[in-house]
Amino acid sequence: MERSGWTPVFSWRKFISFALSNILQCKRSAYSVISLNLNPTGSMPNSIIAHTREDGSIQSLPEHIEGVAQHCTQFLEQAGLPELAPLGRLLAQLHDAGKAQPAFQRYILGKSDQKAPHSAAGALLATKLLPSHPKGYPLKRTRIAQLLAYAISGHHRGLYDYGGLETKLDDIKTKDRCKKAEGDLSELMSEVQNWVKEHGARTEAYLRKLASRVEEEEQAQALIRLLFSCLVDADFLDTEAFMDKERKECRHEATSGYASLEVLRDRLTKHMEGFSTEGAINEARRAFLNRCREHGRTCPKGYYSLFLPTGGGKTLSSMAWALETALKHGAQRIIYVIPYTSIITQTAGIFREIFGEEHVLEHHSDISFSGGEASQEAERYERTRLLAENWDAPIIVTTNVQFFESLFSHKVSRNRKVHSIANSVVVFDEVQMFPTEFLSPMLRLLDDLKHIYGTQLLFCSATLPPFDKDHSSPFKRVNDYHQLSDAIQPIVPEDPELFKVFDRVIYHLEEKTYATEELAQALGQHASALCIVNSRRDASQLYRALLETGKEAQDVIHLSRNMCSAHLKERITEIRQRLKEDTPTIVISTQLIEAGVDIDLPIVYRAKSGLDSIVQAGGRCNREGKCPVPGEVHVFSLSDGGKVIEAIAKGQHATRFLLDNHKEHTRPSIPLELIEAYYDRYYASISSFDEQNIKEDLYSEESEDWEFDFEKASEKFKLIEDVGCELFVPYGRGEELLEGLQKQTLYLNHRTMRELQQYHVSVYNEEYEKLTGARLLSKIIVDRETGKSILVLEPQGYDKAVGVCTTNPLLDEPLFG
Repeated sequence: MERSGWTPVFSWRKFISFALSNILQCKRSAYSVISLNLNPTGSMPNSIIAHTREDGSIQSLPEHIEGVAQHCTQFLEQAGLPELAPLGRLLAQLHDAGKAQPAFQRYILGKSDQKAPHSAAGALLATKLLPSHPKGYPLKRTRIAQLLAYAISGHHRGLYDYGGLETKLDDIKTKDRCKKAEGDLSELMSEVQNWVKEHGARTEAYLRKLASRVEEEEQAQALIRLLFSCLVDADFLDTEAFMDKERKECRHEATSGYASLEVLRDRLTKHMEGFSTEGAINEARRAFLNRCREHGRTCPKGYYSLFLPTGGGKTLSSMAWALETALKHGAQRIIYVIPYTSIITQTAGIFREIFGEEHVLEHHSDISFSGGEASQEAERYERTRLLAENWDAPIIVTTNVQFFESLFSHKVSRNRKVHSIANSVVVFDEVQMFPTEFLSPMLRLLDDLKHIYGTQLLFCSATLPPFDKDHSSPFKRVNDYHQLSDAIQPIVPEDPELFKVFDRVIYHLEEKTYATEELAQALGQHASALCIVNSRRDASQLYRALLETGKEAQDVIHLSRNMCSAHLKERITEIRQRLKEDTPTIVISTQLIEAGVDIDLPIVYRAKSGLDSIVQAGGRCNREGKCPVPGEVHVFSLSDGGKVIEAIAKGQHATRFLLDNHKEHTRPSIPLELIEAYYDRYYASISSFDEQNIKEDLYSEESEDWEFDFEKASEKFKLIEDVGCELFVPYGRGEELLEGLQKQTLYLNHRTMRELQQYHVSVYNEEYEKLTGARLLSKIIVDRETGKSILVLEPQGYDKAVGVCTTNPLLDEPLFG
């Protein structure tokens, strides 16, 4: 860590004279020689400084190297790759070699204000010390040297693109810094040569073997990223231990009291013992649970799927499997990856109740810490923030965005957690939500996780896409679908007898066309019902049409992304409470309700869409089987509805094709073979599964090519597209926060920004222009020095029912839905 990254420059000058007079006499902690075949006297002078504190204390470079090396080797062993431990130690030994240059030592002591970058100099030195291939060899450097170059050069600024890396290493200033650093590193340079003799050939061969586990494609970028993650997290932790004792103790307190996975398994078993075993449904749930436990105890590492009918106990059965297979394979943790924050809150709450809050890390942008005293909230926030840096917890619950974007990111902060994914059990819930435009790079990444990271993978969905099938076609201009390298094996095979007891819904797949007012009239005939539409505009118009039929506002609940996350959570909680009390409730929602939100209504209307969405909508119908007759799912289209996005339109066409070829349009269930036939047709309509061509950046068909563009891929891989702008809305606690920022009684620090995330709404550019024209937007300057501001919606622009509102009462002009 650079000096300026920890304390202001002026505070260092205060201690310069103290440091200079005591540098040779200061007490140093014992320095264990790294087992790189090093000389017992050490490989570099102890007078080379890595870090200094405000109190004048100094951490020597050998001390820092040893701390980083211990963490690096521990991470690689925990990842199930002890063969790479010597490489991890070499990486630690060389990562800060550039700090030996006199210019850096003057800077760290405060003798000079001129910074002396050290990362690139250390990377260049590493490439010089490792042998090169003969002239004409396809790869300029050995795999070890190339890996070291990427990791060391990027351990502060993030991973370079190949061209940027080569330019940096060839820079005259980098060469000069490297040459000047070599003066005090003669013993280190000698010891690296000894390392090459002892470990070089074996490590090089192991890297080649590990990177080539998938036929015809190297997965070297995943290896580089894994070693990079080990290095940057180790560097952060050792620097933190020296620079910030209080933070070190907080981290130790947060991570030292974890129960073993055996204990967590026992807690789940005890929790499940309280469930009823009477009746056919409970018997089936018990059979599913036992099958998951048995399978988890015996299965090898691979790709697995869990398809259970709605109400079959998927969440707890999948956790039972995850715990059993984690114990079998010695996994470090269990990671649940979920598409929506609304489902995360629900799932994390279940796990906290079973396993205890201290064992569950909930990591996403909308996490809330409300519900306790201010001091308790601050403590919970700080603990979560520490654990989220590197996912050092036994159970992680996170989003698709956080998980996948971290694994494609070039940034140091996001890569810290990557090594914690290795040798873990990862459960992907609602995998049908994987976006097709990034599907191939995501599936390639899953192959990386299986073959390089040793990760056990489970896919959960009632409509599982056939990721392990080849979806290329001679009729497509681009065939860029990546088929998983191994078949997905079901944990619970489809059993007609067990599944039959969950047939509580009748699907009416032949659509009926309504005008919005007609649909409102039809919905108004039911005491309780759910209607899912394809756009925010349609949801807003249908909500108002229902009120015009005479429905009371308190009996109609609207859900869409025009509402902030905090607002949505409150409304979903309200829906559950009303249904629990058997209070008549009509819910109008966009598709956000479909993926895993556990609500139960007797009638569901679903706007024409893909078959996967229709089945997911059916999961909200007669969920608990309490209706005396089967629930009903009706498919409809709106004659005056808005234009749907391209992905929904393609799903509609694929469903129409199936209906034209399958005459049974009213059925009690949707069989798996029909779902697979749907995906075959749907995927045939997708022009590209890698729209940003990330394969070109990270996955080369040239087996000897280790030239990767990490930064380009990072910038391209954005699961949430920036299609408009982000507004902060004055809803609930958000109004108080925004008022504090406006009056400058509140500072926009990391914690405040995290809390504010619950109160933002993304709008499209067209909607932004309309809001601007209605004078409903303003800016709050949150940093006077930089002029940084946030965009805020005026109070009259946010409706307590539908969120970002359609009219400005001061102008009386229609805006948007």
